[in-house]
Order: sequence, then structure tokens, then C-alpha cells
Amino acid sequence: MRIRLIRPLLAMCILLIVFGCGKVPIKQYYVLNYLPGSARDRLHHSPYPFTIRLREFDIEEAYNRPQIVYRQSPFQLRYYVYRVWAVKPTRMITDLIYKHLMSSMLVSSIVRRFDEGKKPDYELSGMIEALEEYDSDELWFAHLALRLNLTRINDGQTIYSRRFDLRKRVFQHDPEYVVREMSVLMEYAITQAIHDMDIKLGQEFGLKHANNEGDLLPHRDSTIIEVPQ
Repeated sequence: MRIRLIRPLLAMCILLIVFGCGKVPIKQYYVLNYLPGSARDRLHHSPYPFTIRLREFDIEEAYNRPQIVYRQSPFQLRYYVYRVWAVKPTRMITDLIYKHLMSSMLVSSIVRRFDEGKKPDYELSGMIEALEEYDSDELWFAHLALRLNLTRINDGQTIYSRRFDLRKRVFQHDPEYVVREMSVLMEYAITQAIHDMDIKLGQEFGLKHANNEGDLLPHRDSTIIEVPQ
């Protein structure tokens, strides 16, 4: 009698496992990505004869994980379970900055390590402060905040520092479109940072007309700026 009861229960468990497995969501992997646009008018006709060491960026602990972060309140972070970054956020963003710098031809050499090539003249480092989806029932935004610092190596002097806190509305309420808009924000910030560093390096190089005209963004720290569509 007991065996007759066990067999149907086992069969039911197997069916639940089989059909239940079919409903498990598949992990989806995302990356920030963009092709840098054409460089803005440069102060100098050729790359500055400097070497910049690009240090891997740091990140706030709340964002230092593979799961994509979203929030519906300033006081609570949530994490997608099945929507994750394909690459560590610190590596992903540092790689994008490296590609953008190489494309810009701002300086003669970009290295990632001190033993990679020429001795660096400057070090570019930074902190990723936010990389998230911000949503409500009606409005979704991509949000990116980061700070960049350019330091002269021979004396440790920071010659450039700027914080970007940017958001962009997402009209299609899907995380993939949030990541697309994050990529737009990333390109926007790094394009401006390269313009800023062109001015600073122009001053270091001794150019007479290096100034801060032509900002894409107001040069104000700790300000959320909504990037136009």
C-alpha cells in the first residue's frame, strides 16, 4: 500500500521538476558600449608628447557586483537576479575610457601598467559613484555618476578633477534600453573630460590660448544634469 502511494508522489515530483525548469528565467548579460564620435576641435594639431597611465577605476561598494542595480526610491537599492553585467563594472568602464582615449589621440601613449611602456607623465584615475536604473511606474531614467582625476606623477599634483552626475530618460521600459542610455551618458561624460584634459595638457605644454571655452556641460560638481535626447 505504501509503495502504491509513493510511486504517484514520485511521478508528480518529477513532473513538477521538469515543467518547473522550463519556467526558470535565463540570465541576460549586458555591456556598456559605444563608438566614440569624431573628436572636437583640438588645441594642438597632434597628440601631446605625454604618456598617461590609465588606472582601473574604483567603484562604490553597492555597485561592485555583477547584478544590474535599479531603484524606485532614494533610500533603497534593488538588484536584478537574471540581468547582469557581462564584465566587472570597473573593468568595463575603464576599458571604454581606454578605447575613447586611444581614439581621441590626445597624447602619444596610453598605458595600463607602469611596466607597460614609457614612464608615465600623468595618471588618470577615478571613482564610479552610481551606475543604475532609476524607475517608477511612469518614468525611467539611466543614471551614471563618476569622478575623474588627472595627476602629474613627478610631484603628485592633481591638475584636473571633475565629477559627472548624469541621467537620461528611457522611454522604453526595459533594462536593455537603460543600458543603451547609460552608454550614451558614458560617451557624453568622457567626451567632455577629454575636452577638459586637452585644455589642461595644453597649459602644461605651454600653449598660450588654452582656456575652458566650449563646455558641453556646466562645470559644476555634484549636479545631476539631464542629458538632452
